[in-house]
Amino acid sequence: MIILPYREKLIQKNFFEYSFNEDEDFVPNKRLFNKLSSAEQYYLAENFNWDDGVDVLNWIVESKKCDKGTAALIFWKADPDFYMERTLESIEDYERGVFDLLQKILRKFNNDEFTRSKLKFDPIAAGYDTNVHSQHKIWELPNELRCATKGMKPISLGGIQEFFWEWQRSQRLKKREKRKAKRKQSSRIDRREL
Repeated sequence: MIILPYREKLIQKNFFEYSFNEDEDFVPNKRLFNKLSSAEQYYLAENFNWDDGVDVLNWIVESKKCDKGTAALIFWKADPDFYMERTLESIEDYERGVFDLLQKILRKFNNDEFTRSKLKFDPIAAGYDTNVHSQHKIWELPNELRCATKGMKPISLGGIQEFFWEWQRSQRLKKREKRKAKRKQSSRIDRREL
């Protein structure tokens, strides 16, 4: 489950931060989205800027390719504890899109509508408090959504490349600092000898 760099670029160009695009009329291409694999959908959901709205996230959740891990990732990234204090009657209009998306994910989990489970997402390891509860019946979370999903996390080659570059950079900086410290120490020794 590797996301190749050219696919990363395609996803970034067409689905990332499009609300910041200079072309104000830009709309994500649904036909192009339909060509994404389930691993690419996971990558998209993991890196998606929620300022762009929830249309693309809805496409993911509604897709037959949507994996349980991807749906769980979207659910927890939405900070559901905020919405769990609300009902359909008490939700503000501007919060309605995320509210409906979360309810759709819950319904699909409860009805076993996510048929794929090959992509891993662990909400606890990602830092989410899965021990959230609501007084509203519509927010009953299935245990499956509180636990790690089975499978592997997709790997983006660009992400690996970036990690490797950062690691190389940190190694160079450490060596540079050691050389500086060594020069500083040797200059102190030289001064003492004079």
